[in-house]
Amino acid sequence: MSWYRTYKLICRAAAASAIAALLFSCSSTPPPAGAAKEKQFDIPHFFKEEIARLDKEDPLITKTVEKDSLSETKALKISDWNNELASFSSIDLNKPVYAGVLKKDSTAGKVVFTANDPKVELSSVEIRYDKDNVPNGFVIRRTVKNSLYQTTETLNYQRDSAYSLEKEQSVLLLGDRHYTIRASFHH
Repeated sequence: MSWYRTYKLICRAAAASAIAALLFSCSSTPPPAGAAKEKQFDIPHFFKEEIARLDKEDPLITKTVEKDSLSETKALKISDWNNELASFSSIDLNKPVYAGVLKKDSTAGKVVFTANDPKVELSSVEIRYDKDNVPNGFVIRRTVKNSLYQTTETLNYQRDSAYSLEKEQSVLLLGDRHYTIRASFHH
């Protein structure tokens, strides 16, 4: 009977080893060292701070709104900077959809991210830096295409100077539309 106990013990050990091997082979392996996703500049955080600063400073701006051939210009104070800069603060280079899609190109005073996948709506983001390496300007381009319409949008923000939003829209059966909003800060 001794050999039978040994046989059962060997079978149990073999079964335990097989189960352990199966479990370890199904688990995901950790990424190699240094393979962590690079965190890009946090545009929503930048604009959250800008909105708080502009709410506090309450600057006077001159704002021009153009739709097709109609235009109107007013000097005013913005009551809701969060809404006013929502198009800028919604751009997040760290969204999972942009992982592996954005090509980064850096030069003195400027970083440009360009999308290499036409399926994502973000075409490019340019971030300009001042001499102290503080971001002070953004040019953001995005395009949305589907079977019913195509929209191309260019956002431009120059800290304490001006900002603009230009939108071209071509809608099936409705034709083309052009919108532009330009604002400049009074000093």
